[in-house]
Amino acid sequence: MKHFIRSLAVLLLVLTCLAGMAAAQVAAQAAAAQDKPVDMKKLIAEIVGDYSFELQGQALMVQFTEQDGKLFGAPPGETPEEIKPVEGKPLGFDVTVSTNGEYYELQFVRNDKGVIDKCVMSVQGMVVEGYKIAK
Repeated sequence: MKHFIRSLAVLLLVLTCLAGMAAAQVAAQAAAAQDKPVDMKKLIAEIVGDYSFELQGQALMVQFTEQDGKLFGAPPGETPEEIKPVEGKPLGFDVTVSTNGEYYELQFVRNDKGVIDKCVMSVQGMVVEGYKIAK
């Protein structure tokens, strides 16, 4: 009887290890599929345009543009700042504004049709949503 219980325990341990290895392999394959290189030129072309953000009842326009394959942004009439991609966040970007040192996090969002039409901006603990109005 002890031999049967010991054999059963070993069998369960082996099956558990195999299941764990299979799950790890599936997770690695899924991660590899998600980690395919982003075509930054194409992504920036999708983002480029004017976005309207509403903050405390006031609208703020931000123009996102492309220069030399890089994303830039600023309100109309202000000097554009380079907005850099954030590693590990496919549609995430950030920028530290040179004039005042404020740090902004930007997360662009695709709609149900797969089109980028929204930007969620975080600055100083505030989160503000902006919607693309023109390209």
